[in-house]
Amino acid sequence: MKKLFLALSIIFLVYATAMLIQTTNMDMGLAVFFLLGAFLFIIYYRHNTAMKLFQTYKKTTVTIVVLCLLFAATLETLILTSANTDPGKVSGKIDSILVLGGGTKNNRPGAVLKGRLDQALAYAENHPNVNFIVSGGLGFGKTTSEGTIMKNYLVENGIEPERIQIEEKATSTYENLLYTKEMIGADHQLLVVTSDFHLFRTKMIAKRVGIEAEGLGSPLRISSVPQAHVREYMAIIKSYFTDR
Repeated sequence: MKKLFLALSIIFLVYATAMLIQTTNMDMGLAVFFLLGAFLFIIYYRHNTAMKLFQTYKKTTVTIVVLCLLFAATLETLILTSANTDPGKVSGKIDSILVLGGGTKNNRPGAVLKGRLDQALAYAENHPNVNFIVSGGLGFGKTTSEGTIMKNYLVENGIEPERIQIEEKATSTYENLLYTKEMIGADHQLLVVTSDFHLFRTKMIAKRVGIEAEGLGSPLRISSVPQAHVREYMAIIKSYFTDR
């Protein structure tokens, strides 16, 4: 059992370090993996003390762990059941595709944002009359807004500039949707394109700001799934209480 804690600690720390090197972006998802890795290493290093504490508070510890697992399983179920990644499953007439910002690097879309834009382009291939709204503000230390970078990418991939509106004030999902609402009519049919894990929270916030929209998600690389989903658990909790 002691070696298991060491093995899990190494797995979590190596994963978090590899993802940090790859993305160069420290977020809450990675922080959780670093903290779990450090916590498990402490249990390994002070195994006897940890086991004595566990025996003393066994019922409390087991209860907390089970509740956390059930809570995570509930959130994961909500995320997975909302994660439509098939453009063919989008029903009804769509007036505009709203693409939510997802990070840029060197004035180009990052991997996550590129996936969202490519998914929007895939839908537009069979719907040539659809327009675009790209939403993303000016990030810290950036010189070009995310919205502008997104528009440039769409134009490079054959979308006429006049079909693209830019919303470049938003710095959060809530603001993405709130500011977009100010740009469209009451009966405007919107398709929101974001990452698959992000669709549940996006739809929840959209209802709060008064937007009825369909959703289309772009799948993540397998290596990014643990980090992104853990981060999304905390984002869902935050949005539930604050994004109103």
